[in-house]
Amino acid sequence: MIRRPKPGESEEDLLRLQEEFLAREVASSANVVKKGDKRKNVAGTAQQNRVEKDVVQLPGADPSSGLPMGATSDPPKKKSKFRSSRPAAGDYGVRGQRIEIDLDRDEDPEVAMERHDTHITSVLSKIMEHDTSNAAVHLPRGTTQGFPTALHRGHTTGAQNGKPHKKRSLFAQQFESSTSNQFGVSTEPQSEQPIRAPVSSSIQPHSTHPMRVSDLPMASSSVEENMEMGESIAAESSPQEPHVISGAGLLQGSLDPERARKDIQQIHQENLGRLSAMSEEEILQEQQKLRQMLDPNLLKFLQSKGTSKPTQKPTSSSTPTSKPQADSENDSMDTESSAPMATEPIPEEKMTQETSKQRVHFDDNAGGGVDDGKKEEQEPDEPPIEVKKEWVNMNKVESDKISWLKDMPKPSAKAKEGYQARFDFNGMLVARDADIPVREGLHHHGEEQEVPGYSLEELFTLSRSSVVQQRVLALQTLARVLYNCRISDIGGELMEPLVPKLLEAGVLFLFRWSLDDVNEGVITACIEGLAALLIQPGDESTSDRVFSWYQGSETTPMRPVVEDEEDESGQKIEDKEKSDPQLASQDVIKALLRMSVLERLRYILEVVRPPAPVVLNALAILIRIARHSQEATHEIMKCPRLMQTVFAEFLPLASWKSQGDVVSEAYNYPLIPALKLARVICQNGRHFAATLLAKYNLMSVVVRYASMEPVDMPMNIGEAFQLSTEAFRVWQVCVSYGLACDTYRDLYPLLMQQLQVFQRLSILPLDSTHDASAKAANRLQMTRACTVLSMLEGVIHVAGSAVILQQKQTMRSDEQSQQHPRAPPPPIDWSHVSGLMSPLELCAKRWLGEMTNCSDVLEAEALSLVGSSLNFLASVYENWTRQPSYSPVDCLQHIEELVTRLLVPFMTSTSFYSVVCNLKSHSSVSHDGNSSLPIISALPDFSCHPEDQSLVYPCVKQTSSYGFAAGLLRLVTTLLKIHKGMAAKFCPIIESTYVTEYLKAVCKHPHQSSASQLVGSWARYEHHVLYYLVKLYYHVAQQSESCHQYSILYHSTALVLLTSLQSGQEHYVHDLLSTVLFHTDFLAEGRIGDPIASDLADMLTMNGKEETAPSTNSSHQGPTRGELLQDAYDHLGSIRHLYMVYFGAAAQALTRSRARSLHQPHDIDTLSLPEFTGPLVPMDWIFLPLLHLYVEAQKAEMLGKTVKSFPPHILASITDTLRWVFMLETWRPKCLQMVPQAAKVARLYCIFLTGNDLFMEDAVSGFLWPILRIYTQPEYLKALDFNVPVPGVASFHDLYMSILTQYEAVSFGNRLFAHFILLPIQQQFNPSLRKAVWFDRVGVLRSLGLPLRECAIPLTNFLEPKETNPELVEIYLGCVASGSVRPSWSPVMYLVAVSHLSKFLFTRDNLDQVEAVRLKLKMIRQVLALKDKVLQQQILQYQGLDLTQPLGFNLYPQLPLERLEILQAAEQR
Repeated sequence: MIRRPKPGESEEDLLRLQEEFLAREVASSANVVKKGDKRKNVAGTAQQNRVEKDVVQLPGADPSSGLPMGATSDPPKKKSKFRSSRPAAGDYGVRGQRIEIDLDRDEDPEVAMERHDTHITSVLSKIMEHDTSNAAVHLPRGTTQGFPTALHRGHTTGAQNGKPHKKRSLFAQQFESSTSNQFGVSTEPQSEQPIRAPVSSSIQPHSTHPMRVSDLPMASSSVEENMEMGESIAAESSPQEPHVISGAGLLQGSLDPERARKDIQQIHQENLGRLSAMSEEEILQEQQKLRQMLDPNLLKFLQSKGTSKPTQKPTSSSTPTSKPQADSENDSMDTESSAPMATEPIPEEKMTQETSKQRVHFDDNAGGGVDDGKKEEQEPDEPPIEVKKEWVNMNKVESDKISWLKDMPKPSAKAKEGYQARFDFNGMLVARDADIPVREGLHHHGEEQEVPGYSLEELFTLSRSSVVQQRVLALQTLARVLYNCRISDIGGELMEPLVPKLLEAGVLFLFRWSLDDVNEGVITACIEGLAALLIQPGDESTSDRVFSWYQGSETTPMRPVVEDEEDESGQKIEDKEKSDPQLASQDVIKALLRMSVLERLRYILEVVRPPAPVVLNALAILIRIARHSQEATHEIMKCPRLMQTVFAEFLPLASWKSQGDVVSEAYNYPLIPALKLARVICQNGRHFAATLLAKYNLMSVVVRYASMEPVDMPMNIGEAFQLSTEAFRVWQVCVSYGLACDTYRDLYPLLMQQLQVFQRLSILPLDSTHDASAKAANRLQMTRACTVLSMLEGVIHVAGSAVILQQKQTMRSDEQSQQHPRAPPPPIDWSHVSGLMSPLELCAKRWLGEMTNCSDVLEAEALSLVGSSLNFLASVYENWTRQPSYSPVDCLQHIEELVTRLLVPFMTSTSFYSVVCNLKSHSSVSHDGNSSLPIISALPDFSCHPEDQSLVYPCVKQTSSYGFAAGLLRLVTTLLKIHKGMAAKFCPIIESTYVTEYLKAVCKHPHQSSASQLVGSWARYEHHVLYYLVKLYYHVAQQSESCHQYSILYHSTALVLLTSLQSGQEHYVHDLLSTVLFHTDFLAEGRIGDPIASDLADMLTMNGKEETAPSTNSSHQGPTRGELLQDAYDHLGSIRHLYMVYFGAAAQALTRSRARSLHQPHDIDTLSLPEFTGPLVPMDWIFLPLLHLYVEAQKAEMLGKTVKSFPPHILASITDTLRWVFMLETWRPKCLQMVPQAAKVARLYCIFLTGNDLFMEDAVSGFLWPILRIYTQPEYLKALDFNVPVPGVASFHDLYMSILTQYEAVSFGNRLFAHFILLPIQQQFNPSLRKAVWFDRVGVLRSLGLPLRECAIPLTNFLEPKETNPELVEIYLGCVASGSVRPSWSPVMYLVAVSHLSKFLFTRDNLDQVEAVRLKLKMIRQVLALKDKVLQQQILQYQGLDLTQPLGFNLYPQLPLERLEILQAAEQR
């Protein structure tokens, strides 16, 4: 076979291929020649063309041959029969050429000319007259009218009898559809008989319907064609003609058509005869066989062949819809004959016989089976309405469309596994049996038309319709379905989450493609759909509610966590290398940005200028994109004219027209989402905020809306308050970076006026005399006041940092200033804000006093307002102590007055206890970490419901008091840092039952945020409360000894809090490690004699044990448990240093977190937290130094370095780690219960895998032995499970194989190492781990010399339950038989092998199968054949475990009768 050319081959390669082809002399498959021009002389130009132009001639082709068939792409021209009967043009030559005829010797030239020249005479000689001998002749009918009746429009309409070849006038249509009676011509049969000749049998019709003039054969060129036409007419109406077997192949290839027709008829008669000889049951059986054998498509084709032509024409009383197909295909010039044609009637018996044969048929609706054995043919359904002739444009009645006017059938029963979801136009699920009127538009012509509603597949199809209204309807319905799914209010239950399925189906691309439509309705529906897809409705309202809480302005990026993908070469796959569907399945926002959605939104807002709802949805989409990440925000900022359009059109500085409650015109009108978009952009970075301030004059907009009272704004009062509140929020974000502070000086009088108004504001709920609008206005006013206080708190931080910046600036040298320039001091200092303290203290005293005396439940806005005032006071005292004007005496007096008159009375009141109870009921311990709303991995959200607060994360519910509690505890902690003498006054709070119960609940159910769900990021507000509670105990415990009884509770809380903190809270981790976790006040056991008590408890336990019990003390003679605890307690300083160094490695993240937590505006670059990935500190953080050391040792070995010994500081770090583990396992065991026991053992394996003799060091082994004793206690062994995946370990089996290899190489039978080898091979764990010891690493058995009485693990754990794995039992037998396991080498393993062998061989199970019995008998014969009779006796006579015996088990004195019978049966076989 000739090879085809490939890409990249040169011209030389092609020439070489051509030579190979020519050398083979293979016939070519195509010839390329030059076709002669018909307009020129072919003979005269052929030679000229051949000389002047190149002709490509493939070898093997005849050069003289013409263009081959199929060489041209032009379709062949149709020729008439007359033209096809003429000789070819080559026979005559070319027109204009001389014709040469070769004459025979004796031939006459005239005769030769007549033989070669066929001209018109040959045609004229074949003209024949039409044979009318068989045509019936009727006399014309008379009329009763003198003039035909005039036709009027709408009077007469009907179905056309012919195919319209061109457009007709209404008169022509009416004339054709009119009957003869309308013109006065009677249709009654005439008395006289028609004059007719004898009818030939060849054209005799077989039907009784009247023949029309158009049915007669027309004039033809031969009598044979007349005959053929007559027979075809008879075939159309004859029931004896075959329907499926047409015989077209025989007719086309036959030279004798008449004989071919006879053959076809003979075949048909044979088929009919065979059918008539079969019974009905046999016919049904053959039908079933055919349905099983034939392809469904072929079967459907055969069924259509059988029903395409009716066997008889309906009577005149039938409707026009039942006319045969043959009548509708006649020529437009056909007219009805005046009388029916005389025909011979068909006998009734024959008609009945033929009809009965037609009753058995393939039913299209049978679904593969016979229609329940019915014998009667189903009559066609009557049309639901009677078509009247007067109806316009009903010339052709389509019965299939009229059938849709019938009543809907009842829906089928609901399937057990569910049914396809269908939705109404509001996006709600529609019940399958819902009684919905047809006029609602939910019934359509698709599948299951009787079921109301639209399926998703139908909506997708409808969205691509060419009708605009249908596209809009489908897109709107999809948008509402998405919205309802987002809020879990879809009106039913779905088997699978719907939104991920829609994303997988491509709804994102559907919306994006439809967004490019020019129709405004389609654009509106697409914007609505995108907003419903991207936005969780309750997220924004919840974020706004917590914005004024402590650190509430910080935001978590709403971007999915995507693992890096690698290609085959190990290189990371970048986003630009992924396709749009791949990117959309991982990150929807990134996919939209790639599809230029920002440019399209800008065009819609700027050019299309849609109505207000579309603008609001578009702004909401932009807000969601901005919340995705800083990269997405950068794309928004760099999109041409996007932000310019937003500021120019939706944030006007001039006056605007009032529009009432509902905004109808969004342009030149201030929109709250537009201002919120600017705020979200500012939250993502200092440089974004600076750009908006400089380029778009953001502060002018803020001042425009913040300086005006909401009641004076020409807009709805609710929108006015929200607009003013949003303006202050934008200002607060800018102030957080130290920006826009000069505006504070300009608006200082206005702000002081606002504070005076706030002093008259009450937080108590309004009584019943006020209506709902007044209560709503009061809530809005408190929300606005809360935002103003939060903004002023930011101003306090900026003014307080001015001194720090000035000090740093003076301490830096000129060279350092040039290399690392710092921001200049802010335009305000402490003198600009000192006047704010007095009015704010008055506000806080009034509001906190109202709370103290109030027994009613306060509203969420009131709690947030009081919390903001307390946060403001805390910030004031934090920064006051840093100022040069700080007066310690005045400050301490202020603190004493504030604590004595305000804080202590409140914290001892019932209101405070109500707040603490609220903390417990809204704690994350009541949340399982999973959202009740649908979760989309590619489109994460905060899972907040707009109305149902039960679906919101607990600590951010509307009734939560965490915002107020954080502000209160922060203020108390700040005051105690300044005035330590006031600590004793808060001791009752530390010891409060409400507080301790809340902390116990937190410690009992430690919460671990899920890394895959963004909803867990809300837990940071509870972390603030727990952090300040622990810090409060830290300050109080130093001044009050009575609080030390709660040290275990608060230390446990700190440990739980450490493993719950998230990314962005690195400062809290660092502070807990440095001040709390290793502080002696939190580990009071070391000071109250707990180590000595531990030794005493061990001594009492040892004395109470039976002498027969195994002991582990003899295996390791070292320090006692009390001495080890005391040693660990004395080394708390070095332990603290170890973990501080380890967790301080991420210095950059720690610096950013400290800047946000300590409110240092000059160091804050962004208010956007790091990407949410779950807890910052892992659960097993106490083992991390061991893992770090193991990883470093593995890296050194990969580089070819051998780790022979460790420096002292490395050895000290390992020892300190073991000290801390031992201390926590002894004093705080419940705090480590969250770490799986198998994970603890796996972490300790790192010590044995690092180096060759590290585990033999006295300091290391001295703490490993007591840790081993703890882990071998019954409750710990019960929790140990190696059958489940171990966290942090890819494959525990591979890790265990590495441990076995290390033990075999360097252990030298170390008994400590042996215990850790034995832990995973206990009987309840996976047999593969036991097989690794007994089969894969048999050499380990030789050095497992652990004595039975020194084994810390109960021996019954290795013996029970009995071994059921036959392969493993055979391995046991092979090891003991070969001597690999001996009682002197490995007594524990020898006991395990003998015990399981005996139990397996002589225990009868009811479920024993034949193969198991054969295996047992085979193994018994092998045991009987053992040469070691002692081993044989031990296996056969094993009785049970007995540690008093040297081998650890006892034997039967004599073989039991049952075992003897089994042995005899084995010997007989």
